[in-house]
Amino acid sequence: MPIATLTPKAHHGYPNAFNLPLDLNQPLSPNRALAVHLPAPLTTHKPSSIQDLTARLPYLYSPTQGITNEHLLSAHKAAIISPSPPIDYVLEKQNLLGTHLAILDAEGNEIAEWKIPIVRLGRGVGDVVEVRFPLGGGEAEVMEMRRLTEGKGKGREQEQELPLPAGLQHPHHQHRHAEGFVKNGVAFLWEAEPEALYQKALFKVVHDENGKARKREVARFGQQNPRDREGLLVLDSREVDELIVVLTICALVEAKDSFLK
Repeated sequence: MPIATLTPKAHHGYPNAFNLPLDLNQPLSPNRALAVHLPAPLTTHKPSSIQDLTARLPYLYSPTQGITNEHLLSAHKAAIISPSPPIDYVLEKQNLLGTHLAILDAEGNEIAEWKIPIVRLGRGVGDVVEVRFPLGGGEAEVMEMRRLTEGKGKGREQEQELPLPAGLQHPHHQHRHAEGFVKNGVAFLWEAEPEALYQKALFKVVHDENGKARKREVARFGQQNPRDREGLLVLDSREVDELIVVLTICALVEAKDSFLK
């Protein structure tokens, strides 16, 4: 099973991560919609679920506006109606502190987990998330998510404002943040606007025929409030593995909300 471990390592950025131009020829065209519910703090006996809202996708995302408050309200209502939407995944805390979470499939099989260390040694939350994919015989493939901050590291003098997808915007008083990872040789970036917007966009780094790198949006996650324990996730499963999207966004939101930070 994939295992994600949050570790207090030093920051390592992707140079010019925020300088990559957007692939305007292929905007996000989601074919999956999920209602994400994270487990309540300080409890282990109330697992939460990730529900399939794909049947209502036309009412949950706009190609021109992205995820709006109206979409989030529609997703919340759709998640609590009867009959309930199908459950694709279950999130389960393995201890009271919430430092160990597991993801189960609809049949109850554990398919992923991540751990948050209690001791952070003053390094902050989410510097590095290590995702491990066991290969058998004690071997494992390791995928790292690294926290990036606009304006830090090499190349910051050359950073410039570039077009953003629908519904996202550049505030001028705060730095943007992102988490980058590489899967099967392809780089991805979870980019977050400052919390005033409560949204994250997942970009896939692609290259044109001239070898120039661009970022293509393949998923979007939105919340009505940054402290909410729920959110709406839309993604294009033709461009990215759904489990990777679910695993990474849940790990990032859980780490952000952890009282241990």
